[in-house]
Amino acid sequence: MSPTGASPGTLWLVGTPIGNRGDLAPRAREVLGRVGVVACEDTRTCRALFSWMGLPAPELVAYHDHNAEAVAPGLVARLAAGEDVAVVSEAGMPAIQDPGYRLVVAARRAGLPVVPVPGPSAPLLALAASGLPTDRFAFLGFAPRKGREAWWAEALARSETVVVFEAPTRVAATLAAIADAEPGRRVCLAREITKLHEEFVGGAAREVADELAARAGRLRGECVIVVAGAGEEPAPRARPWPEALRALRADRSGGALSPRALVDVLACVYPGERNAIYRVVHEEVEG
Repeated sequence: MSPTGASPGTLWLVGTPIGNRGDLAPRAREVLGRVGVVACEDTRTCRALFSWMGLPAPELVAYHDHNAEAVAPGLVARLAAGEDVAVVSEAGMPAIQDPGYRLVVAARRAGLPVVPVPGPSAPLLALAASGLPTDRFAFLGFAPRKGREAWWAEALARSETVVVFEAPTRVAATLAAIADAEPGRRVCLAREITKLHEEFVGGAAREVADELAARAGRLRGECVIVVAGAGEEPAPRARPWPEALRALRADRSGGALSPRALVDVLACVYPGERNAIYRVVHEEVEG
C-alpha cells in the first residue's frame, strides 16, 4: 500500500522500436497513452515518438546514466503515492544495457509492482538471426575502452555464444582482432537491425574481417557482434540425413527439386555431409 493508503502505482517497462516504428506493439501504445509520467533517456526522442503515435505527450522526465541516482527517488515516491510511471529507453527494451534497471531495482526493493511490456531488443534480434547457437548465450554489453585485449580474450574463452555491442568506428578493428586470435571462429556482425540498411555479415572471423576491411569508408549505425562459443559443437541431429533425404523426396516441394538443389538444401542442414549426400543423390539419378 502507498503512504496515503491507496494502491501503489505500477512501473511499466515499455519496449519501443529500435528502428522500424511499425514494431511498436499495440499494448505499448496503450500504456504510453494513459500513464501520466514517462521517464526517458532523451525527452526530444520521446516527444517525437508521441507525435508519431498521434498522442499528446504526458509529463516527460529525463532519466539517464548521468542523473539516475538523483531522479530515481522522486520516481519511486510518485509510484508509492499511486502514480503509474512508464520507462522507455532511447530505443528497444528498457533496463537492458540502460539505466532503467536501477529504477527496477529500487521499485522492487520498495515492494512496488513492475510490469514489462515487450518490445524489440537488439541483442536478442541479432542472436536470433545470426545463425549461431542460441540455447546458451552471454550478453556482455560494450567492451571497455581500456583493457580491451584482455576483455576479449576472456570473452572468446567462454563456451556459450557471446553477444556484444560495438561502436561502428571500432567494429572493423574489433573483428580483425578476433580473426587474428581465432581465424576460424564463427561470427556474425548485425548492423542497423530493423532499419532500411539492415545487414548481417556472417562466417569465419577471418572472412568477415577481410570483407569489412575491403569496404571503403567506415561502417555506420548500431552494431552488434555475435561470436560462437569456444569449442562449439554441432547441434545433435534429430535424424540422420538419409532419412531426411527420403522424407524430402516424398514431400511435394522437395520432390520438385533438381538433384543439385536437393544436395544444396540438405547440405545446409547437414554441414560436412555434402560429399556423401551428393554421391547418394547422383547414384539414385544415374541408377
